[in-house]
Amino acid sequence: MDIRKALGLRIKELREERDLPQRAFAEASGLDRSYLAAIENGQINVGIKTVERIAAGFGISVEQLFKGI
Repeated sequence: MDIRKALGLRIKELREERDLPQRAFAEASGLDRSYLAAIENGQINVGIKTVERIAAGFGISVEQLFKGI
């Protein structure tokens, strides 16, 4: 599986486990909702700073974010 798709699925899985709407999580992470949607759909490459922001939004480490990918 493509790493972009795998990361997007992992982010979506974590977000849904926490019952967070996409808009709410995007705001908590400091991201635009449409940008987060593109990440979750594996449509774009994500920079490391964005990965850090997403992990922080979940309150987890980057390592935990990538666990299982």
